[in-house]
Amino acid sequence: MFSEQTVNELNQLFGLDQSTPTRKLRYRWACPVPAQKMGDFLAVPLASSKELTSEGWHMQHCVASYDARCANDMYQVFSIRDLLGNRIATLGLAYGASGWTVDQCLGIGNFEVMLKTAEWIHDNGKHESVDEFTDLHFLSQEVARLLNRVTRT
Repeated sequence: MFSEQTVNELNQLFGLDQSTPTRKLRYRWACPVPAQKMGDFLAVPLASSKELTSEGWHMQHCVASYDARCANDMYQVFSIRDLLGNRIATLGLAYGASGWTVDQCLGIGNFEVMLKTAEWIHDNGKHESVDEFTDLHFLSQEVARLLNRVTRT
């Protein structure tokens, strides 16, 4: 067992000094795509650490950890909502060699929302299922296309 003094010295040595509270950096960035209605959904850009934190809290996932990437123009996040403003999913777009691409689109608690499984039983009793894209898959692709269109120089 270490003494309290030894623990404090080790914390200071490794930059873990608890005597001065650490403060998380707060970022703000621009998104060239404004909030807009897209079919039965609203795509709302999130452009600050505070907005990402709120989205993560409401949607029960870690989107707030993407704020530094967003501030460095390597990531864009959109809150996907119904027309009443209720949160449905969080869309993350990554910037790479081929421009903006969909990285992820997830519902509450990282629930899959871009695919659904259709199942049926044939007359002969054979069970069959197939994964189908949802409207959120197509919406995500459209947001990526829109972001690429407005950011091309």
